Amino acid sequence: MKTKTLLWIVVSVLVAGIVAGAVWWLWRPQTITLSNGTQLKLVAVTYGKHHNFPGVKTPARGWNRNQMFDTTNDTLFVWIEQKHKDNNWPNYQLVVYDKAATACAGNSMMTSRQIRRGDEIVGIRLDAFPRRQGKFYLRVLEWNPQNGRQTVKNGFVISNPARGYFSAWLPDPLPNTQEDDDLSVTLNRLEFGAKTPYQGNSNAPNDPMNKGILAAFQIQQNGKPATNWQPAQVETSDATGNHITGWCNSHWENNEEVTLYQWGLWPDEPAWKLRVEFSRTSGFNDGELWTVQDIPVQPGRLQDFWNYGRNRKDSAFAETTLNGIHLKLYPAKQFTDQSPGNGQIEGGFQIQTDQPAGGMRMTLLKVTDGQGHDIQNWNWSQGGTDHRFGLRELGNVKLLNLTLALHRSRFVEFTTKPTKQ
Repeated sequence: MKTKTLLWIVVSVLVAGIVAGAVWWLWRPQTITLSNGTQLKLVAVTYGKHHNFPGVKTPARGWNRNQMFDTTNDTLFVWIEQKHKDNNWPNYQLVVYDKAATACAGNSMMTSRQIRRGDEIVGIRLDAFPRRQGKFYLRVLEWNPQNGRQTVKNGFVISNPARGYFSAWLPDPLPNTQEDDDLSVTLNRLEFGAKTPYQGNSNAPNDPMNKGILAAFQIQQNGKPATNWQPAQVETSDATGNHITGWCNSHWENNEEVTLYQWGLWPDEPAWKLRVEFSRTSGFNDGELWTVQDIPVQPGRLQDFWNYGRNRKDSAFAETTLNGIHLKLYPAKQFTDQSPGNGQIEGGFQIQTDQPAGGMRMTLLKVTDGQGHDIQNWNWSQGGTDHRFGLRELGNVKLLNLTLALHRSRFVEFTTKPTKQ
């Protein structure tokens, strides 16, 4: 009898150990190691209107807006602890996938708080994820500055806290025509899985990260075909509450404005809603244009350029008012911490406005050096009150001339279901 009892105890202990091990395996911390040694650990997932940095102590009295914040609508945040060597900051983003990898979407915002040196809690807001599924997946897209390539790593498995019943939208048939003021836009086609020149994961050509959305439009202004309007961005939403913004790459083909953009949403939804911003490329009047000459080019660091705020020490080089909005242009910077040549962005300049230019767009029409030679440029940011532009291959340029336009956009909306390309 004692032998049987002892045997039963041993078996029970073994079973308990196996069960405990299985529970630990299922609930073990999810950790990813990047190529530079940085460790990313999933520490929490929160959903709702109130969010707090996990593991960061909050004062007993009052609100500390550096640690706690509210959102207007229910919002999903994924919280990750990142540990890295001093001054070796990781450069990555998270991409959301459904289980079958039919589509993906990038993260919307990242914010962080330091725990100690080389250790931060990062909050990543996800405005688009497969809300009808019980789980979804986050893959890490890491940028390696040594070889200039992106690396895709396996990511985190997230239990969906927002899963529930959602209504369904009914799509309108195509072609569909919508208007804003004097602009009439017809959506002829909307396709997902379109090939794009951008390859986020070169090892998997069919990865949805390498795909985009194709939209084909016909445009008329005052009843006549217009070729000086093109999509600037597309906001895509669905009935589950997802919404995401994609920047457009457009060209004319067979009398259509054909646009590719990332990201879209999950195509198994009955319908998407597209809010498309159309912007002019020419035909501006004098009240929309600003030309500035002999802008000085000063040495500076790229890091400082992005950290400039309202309390910057240098003064504006030029100011004006367009369409009721006051603009300040600051001296251009040639980055001392960037390698010159090979098409690199070697400098940039910033324009601040006294208010967000809601419903308007700032377009840089021309940048030249002191001898009138064109300088290639890149729009780094749009919206808010800070507008930054990058400059390629500055060489020994000391002075710049530029012409820009601040002009009103047009907005049209379509509700339709995409088809597979």
